[in-house]
Amino acid sequence: MLFLGICLIACQKKSNPIDIKITQQKAGYGYQIIKNKKTFIDQPYIPAIPGEQVFKDSLQAKKTASLVAQKIKNSSIPRISVDELDSMKIEYEIQKFQ
Repeated sequence: MLFLGICLIACQKKSNPIDIKITQQKAGYGYQIIKNKKTFIDQPYIPAIPGEQVFKDSLQAKKTASLVAQKIKNSSIPRISVDELDSMKIEYEIQKFQ
């Protein structure tokens, strides 16, 4: 019985609270992922897009941040692809090379 009690304590999944903070940028929005009350990711620009493009509104920043947070919770690499941005209908401009 003693072993069972020790296992229950030692085998419990540790809680790693993850919060999202939407940040105001000069011309739009970005986000921060807060893990254990510390900034884990500071993303002032839209990820996966060349250049420094901000999110047009806080809802688009929140959708992207929520996906990143979910990936962290699932122990996945919190990388965002252009396809994921497109599927969430995140607005961005494609830079043309001259």
